[in-house]
Amino acid sequence: MTNSKIHGLLSILSLFVALTLAPGSASAQGNAKTPRGAASASAVGGSTGVAPAPMGSSAQGDKPAYTPPGGWGGAKHDSGAIQLSIDGQETGPLELAATPAGFSGEFTVSNVGADPLTISRMALRGDAEDVRLPPRFAVHFTEGGGTTATIAPHASKKVSVTWTPDKEARMKQAFGHVVVTSSDESAGEVAMGITAEIPTGAVPFLTRHLLSILTFMPLIGVLIAFGMYFTNYRDETVLRWVTVGITLVMCLLSFWLYQQFNGSVTRADGNDGFQFVEHAVWVRSFNIEYFVGVDGTSISMVLLTSLISFVGAVASFSVEKQLKGYFAMYCLLITGMMGVFVSLDLFLFYVFWEVMLLPMYFLIGIWGGPRKEYAAIKFFLYTLAGSVFMLLAFIALYFNADKTFLVDGTSVTHTFSIPELMRVAYNSKHLTIVGLPLVKVVWVALFVGFAIKIPMFPFHTWLPDAHVEAPTAISVILAGVLLKMGTYGIMRINFGILPDGTRWAAGAMVAFGVINILYGAFCAMAQEDLKKLVAYSSVSHMGFCLVGLGAMTPQGIAACLVQMFNHGIITAMLFTLVGVVYDRVHTRDLSKFGGLAGEMPLYTAFVGFAFMASLGLPGLSGFWGEALTFMGAFPVYRFLTALAATGVIFTAAYHLWALQRMFLGKFKEEWRASHYLEPFGGRFPEINLREISGLVPLVALCFVLGFYPMPLLSLIAGGVHDVTLLVNPPGPDEIAGVSRHAVNMLSMLK
Repeated sequence: MTNSKIHGLLSILSLFVALTLAPGSASAQGNAKTPRGAASASAVGGSTGVAPAPMGSSAQGDKPAYTPPGGWGGAKHDSGAIQLSIDGQETGPLELAATPAGFSGEFTVSNVGADPLTISRMALRGDAEDVRLPPRFAVHFTEGGGTTATIAPHASKKVSVTWTPDKEARMKQAFGHVVVTSSDESAGEVAMGITAEIPTGAVPFLTRHLLSILTFMPLIGVLIAFGMYFTNYRDETVLRWVTVGITLVMCLLSFWLYQQFNGSVTRADGNDGFQFVEHAVWVRSFNIEYFVGVDGTSISMVLLTSLISFVGAVASFSVEKQLKGYFAMYCLLITGMMGVFVSLDLFLFYVFWEVMLLPMYFLIGIWGGPRKEYAAIKFFLYTLAGSVFMLLAFIALYFNADKTFLVDGTSVTHTFSIPELMRVAYNSKHLTIVGLPLVKVVWVALFVGFAIKIPMFPFHTWLPDAHVEAPTAISVILAGVLLKMGTYGIMRINFGILPDGTRWAAGAMVAFGVINILYGAFCAMAQEDLKKLVAYSSVSHMGFCLVGLGAMTPQGIAACLVQMFNHGIITAMLFTLVGVVYDRVHTRDLSKFGGLAGEMPLYTAFVGFAFMASLGLPGLSGFWGEALTFMGAFPVYRFLTALAATGVIFTAAYHLWALQRMFLGKFKEEWRASHYLEPFGGRFPEINLREISGLVPLVALCFVLGFYPMPLLSLIAGGVHDVTLLVNPPGPDEIAGVSRHAVNMLSMLK
């Protein structure tokens, strides 16, 4: 890229930030407001104390962006000056140690000034409406108890923090802050971060860092590939088994995660409903944190990513050239995908989103089909364009956030933390960009960025080309996981941070979802290439996710999550099966097949099963996503839901037509003379054991979740509750009433 283009992009970015922060456009920054979930704090008096989230600061930046815990403790003051520390260190968080009664820890409040310091309030951050910590926390001065005190110059007092969780505590971790208000007006409200964790499992270290292990374990494969390259190791096939081994271990760890995860946990249980949290300051100068965790919204996607990565690794055995580069890019891709689903910091989320982009570009562009360069560039440009919209939106959210604290207690005026941004009442700020409401502009920018990934009409044109040209394993990953990042991003960020914008745009989401369903189905019916048919079927099926999201009912939200997971396993089956026949005769043209059922009966059975699951046959997992979508959306959007339901008919039509053209009828004898089949005596070789091994877990899940979907519905229950409460809170409006009906309908499935 030339310098002029770089300067142009920087100018556009600077203009956007300037407009976002301009006093005229951000007209309400000086107005008094209350963040979502914030309320006044009460005195503690020796029992559990609670403090609200800090209020927003002025636009003039009268306080520094970075204040150490306890303020600038080393400065000279004419009055008492507060400083918080742990064993003489001014950095938190305070890790509570296990005791017979629970957990406890101490930090020190010091007066480093020349005059007495009055502590007027000391409390745990949060309140009944903004739950931050699990129940049964308490804070008080170690000597004498209480939460108020006067500290003499150059003296200090110890503060005790205790947690006595129940034996069957729903939340196994705790992350929060003790907020201290004093007579040191220059420091303002200061905080000390606190953490505690109930050990679980035989290896507590594994539990504590499970998500990081899942995310970065594939990098072992990258390092091995580079090591083999630099040592000139010749046997590249070793990388196939290394990658299969890594992804298999990921599947086992994910299964253990599934067993330990409590699907009923919600935000009301503390930690904003997140489990297996890892939280630390990463880039202090920009308030960026390494913040990962899972809740009911993301847990199913973590499990899906591990499973589909394993299936893709098995399918990658068909790749024959440049294996070092291929498997290095494949493992890096897995890290990017997993990181997106566990990130709880917008900057970290964006880093993983971009990490995913680069390996996918090379995997298509080097190991793809005849038009691989065109498909790779098209995929890259579309995704990069969406990333630009996302980045600008993230910057706008960052600069218009409220004052808060990092995990260690550092006071900051801006943040990338998703849970903290979810508490900011952006709509009540009345901010504008070029005369348009900030909430709507940012919501649309985020939505476009995620809609490209879904992909949603009219941003879908990159998908068929990418699928057709990509190797089989990469098509499996692309359809099974990458498309789900779009709907996940909408649910996590659009719904979570900008619920007012979501309510404003809900109808449009449903309309675009219906277009996706019908347009994708009609395009699939017109295809002669089997792989392109499956690609357009993905466009159609992802439309159900948009319809469910737009309904904003519990069933609609559940439908989206169920459809994302089930479509992931079904479409992985379909693309794997497409690769089976392509590896044998190097064509996917439906008009060239016929009568394959007599040649490959076992393969025919697998394809028939996958087609039935994809068209939503009751008893298979594909049925539940569509059924829940209609049940959740019909009370709100009756006509559009009825229109979407017709898509089921067209979906069945193109699946059955493809099945009939490919497997039924008379076998075309000209295949007997094909040079591709010469090694097999002119006959189509049956699906082999390696290919079956990648399909078996997908078939098993499709059967189990088809007859009994409760394992998946129970897993996402807490996430469905929290997302619905954000965008559709209880009240007298019509949609809230519809939500109650939807809850009753959902209970029928239990």
